[in-house]
Amino acid sequence: MVRPRSKLATTRWWADTTLAEDLGVAEASTDDVYQAMDWLGSRQDQIERALASRHLGDGELVYYDLSSSWVEGQRCELAAYGYSRDGKRGLAQIEYGLLTDAEGRPVAVEVFAGNTGDPAAFQAAVAGVRERFGLERVVLVGDRGMITDARITALRTLGGLGWVTCLRAPAIKALAERGVVQPSLFDEVNLVEVGHPDFPGERLVCCRNPLVATERARKRGELLAATQAELDKIARQVQAGKLVKAGTIGVRAGRALGRFKMAKHFTLDIADGSFTFARNQASIDQ
Repeated sequence: MVRPRSKLATTRWWADTTLAEDLGVAEASTDDVYQAMDWLGSRQDQIERALASRHLGDGELVYYDLSSSWVEGQRCELAAYGYSRDGKRGLAQIEYGLLTDAEGRPVAVEVFAGNTGDPAAFQAAVAGVRERFGLERVVLVGDRGMITDARITALRTLGGLGWVTCLRAPAIKALAERGVVQPSLFDEVNLVEVGHPDFPGERLVCCRNPLVATERARKRGELLAATQAELDKIARQVQAGKLVKAGTIGVRAGRALGRFKMAKHFTLDIADGSFTFARNQASIDQ
């Protein structure tokens, strides 16, 4: 707990501290450490039920999130290729869901195969909360990738379950286009509640953060400039006759747009021996 690391590194670290001597484990081997983990693992359910009875109650918030760690070697039964939150592409991983109380105290943890999607893990968490801990009324909190529209529909059928999550960008954009969310709402306050028939029985809380808006505008400007610089290079190569075929030009341009994810903000005109581009100002303004 003081300095988590591999089993071998842990036992080696003990030799440089008084902690191992104080706790009477100075002579422990890596096998002893594994045995201690096996002892703890066999009691996980009992420990988690005790924590749940102490920290969770009906009608309380329960936080849940899914994370992952990459795996070296080939003997882990749960290791699989999936979305890597560590940015370790090409390596298998495991995933684990952590459930906490409203204060952030860990109550339960579950390990999943590395190719498990957020919604599937969330369903397992819901089942765990209801069945294992005997709670009838719980408000679950998770991110927008976990509590999807499909999961919300499933939660409604179970009864006794509420949720707090975020809308995805397309849903927010649709509300703005319909006039439900307007800039004038935030003239006097930065937090407002709205409702819409598309979200029956749900409270939609909108927050305007001017600092985030300023930062996004700055970042967007830098990404546009970086993308334009890459497209300028391609245009010069085409003019110099180094790039001729339209297909080759298109591949290079697509790579440049994909690098900074600015494709929707540029219009391209590509032909054999010809390449021009321009900023899509309407898209940028929107």
